[in-house]
Amino acid sequence: MQQILAVSNNAQHRAILEKAIDRKNYSISAVIQNSSQLADALRSSAIDLVVMDLDEDGESDLEAVRQTLQDKRIPVVMFVQRGDQDSAANATAAGVSAYVVDGLQADRIAPILAAAVTRFQETRALREELERTKSSLEERKIIERAKGLLMQQRRCSENEAYSALRKLAMERNRRLAEIATSVIDAARLMN
Repeated sequence: MQQILAVSNNAQHRAILEKAIDRKNYSISAVIQNSSQLADALRSSAIDLVVMDLDEDGESDLEAVRQTLQDKRIPVVMFVQRGDQDSAANATAAGVSAYVVDGLQADRIAPILAAAVTRFQETRALREELERTKSSLEERKIIERAKGLLMQQRRCSENEAYSALRKLAMERNRRLAEIATSVIDAARLMN
């Protein structure tokens, strides 16, 4: 069950939100009055999702979301009474997963939360894949550079240089990129 932090200063809207929450999937574990309390509330509770109910999103609300999401990446759903394209773009840039204009309507809440969580998870998976790809590319660059240094020093072929790196990595039980980094460092030291 996902724990929700609700941000709303409107008692009627909080009641709508609590009534509309699908109890099988979500539970409101904390309620705060405004976004300035967001960071403290997230630190003190195990929250999986933030639902914000605002008359209109202000820069202070978006800054609170931006700051909070630097420390803890979780989906944020923002319901606003009034908004425009610029506001939606600013909210998305701040890290809001779903931006819903025209307020809180009970029959729309559960599907919006489900879509926001799914979108957040997909985005997080893509971000993680991108980081793995970047890391892999950096490792390949390091390995290629080390192979080049070995080829130059030993006057050997690319395959021989790669085999030497690979053999040393297996002997030392280390990753190939670590051995390649050591080779590059040693070459710097010798020059």
